[in-house]
Amino acid sequence: MEQIQPVCLAQIAQELGVAPSTVSRALRGDPRIGEATTRRVQEIVRRLGYQPNPLVSALMAHRRRGGAAAKAAEGADVMALVTSYGPPEDWRTKEVCRWEFEGIRQRARELGFRVEVFSVQDYGGETARLETTLRARGIRGVLLGFSRENGEGSAPGFLEGFAVAGLSAYFPRTTVHRANFHGFFNVQMALDHMRCAGYRRPALVVPELNNRISNNLWSGAFLDWQRQLLPADRCEPFIPAEVGGSGLGAFDAWLDRNGPDALLVYKVAVRPLLAARGWRVPEDMGLAYLYRTSDEMGAAAGVDGNLSAVGAAAVDLVVERLYSNQFGVCEHPKEVLIKGVWHDGVTLPTRGTSVPETSRAPHLGQVSAQVPQ
Repeated sequence: MEQIQPVCLAQIAQELGVAPSTVSRALRGDPRIGEATTRRVQEIVRRLGYQPNPLVSALMAHRRRGGAAAKAAEGADVMALVTSYGPPEDWRTKEVCRWEFEGIRQRARELGFRVEVFSVQDYGGETARLETTLRARGIRGVLLGFSRENGEGSAPGFLEGFAVAGLSAYFPRTTVHRANFHGFFNVQMALDHMRCAGYRRPALVVPELNNRISNNLWSGAFLDWQRQLLPADRCEPFIPAEVGGSGLGAFDAWLDRNGPDALLVYKVAVRPLLAARGWRVPEDMGLAYLYRTSDEMGAAAGVDGNLSAVGAAAVDLVVERLYSNQFGVCEHPKEVLIKGVWHDGVTLPTRGTSVPETSRAPHLGQVSAQVPQ
């Protein structure tokens, strides 16, 4: 059987009468190579069927950046973090965003990249101007992050020719690989811990908007987890349309209707609502947070979402696409999910022993066996 011999850069360079380094730069879109030469290289690449070896590309890119020694070098490759948050509130004021950005910057530095932030608002909302800037500077890696849900987070529209990945659920209408927190796992992990701490009827309290941003995975995880319980122990979730607009009446009615003994909460300020009812935490109601803020860490029970790891994983996706010469949107996007970690706290003290097996649905097995060690 005749073997197909792979085409190498040297063959292309010999046919063009240029150095192999010129061919390599042209294929990377280096602005120092003229348009005419780049077109000639691309034509021959298509005719000869050249396919770069991604492992060699990765090695050469690492050498060009000088490996770990180039972490803080001014000549490090630039990765663009494209944002579309807009006034009146900057994304840097959000704790969640700052944690993710910390992971982005640290991981990029480890891989020899320097992260620069490009706001769509700084270009008057004209993404064509932003595209021109990125191309003129030879920036090929783009991470989409920190957009609003009000329409300002629409797709940039210039992704062809860039190695792109998305952070969390930002720019939701853009079809790219993404790194996100594992919302489904985190909800069920928290509920497992609450149940094993002796709470018979833990319930979910999250805003409708944030639940929707999670693709309704939070409520889906909660309702799926409820199937493990006997019907008498099941609760419905409380999902108000607005964080501060639920009011005491709606919350009170939900409490009376469901009778939970512990709450898994995100953003909704349940403490004053419970206080207005004369209830104390944790004496009258156990409390855990789906994603603890820095103020709650060390005291409140709940989940650490490992958001810096989410940011780092998003950078890995961009670099992976750069090294394998994959550009533009993805036909079959993948999502990397980062699991959170549970932390005990004074807001959810143990109530005796774990809820007995007889109070769980017999066909679904033991809840406590699912709790990660």
